[in-house]
Amino acid sequence: MDLKRFFILSDTDETLGPEEQPILLNLDHIISVKPIKMMVSGSQLNGYWIRTSNGKKYRATKIPQVLEDTLGDAEKKSIKISNDSDIEQPLYQ
Repeated sequence: MDLKRFFILSDTDETLGPEEQPILLNLDHIISVKPIKMMVSGSQLNGYWIRTSNGKKYRATKIPQVLEDTLGDAEKKSIKISNDSDIEQPLYQ
């Protein structure tokens, strides 16, 4: 088991708005991590959309450094397709 600490937004009380809470997730059960922009209390935050193998989805404000580094490496390795489109495609190893 490879447990890491994430900070997720949970809507426990709608009157107070979303609350940031720590949670331990097993990295072996994470299917995808996608960088997103979230609106929280009228302000825009950078965050992550996390999907796990049991179908749960989380909006995270902070993820482990190892995942941030992996996402950063994927962005650095993107290339342009050599045709008429300007779509960038990531290179995967």
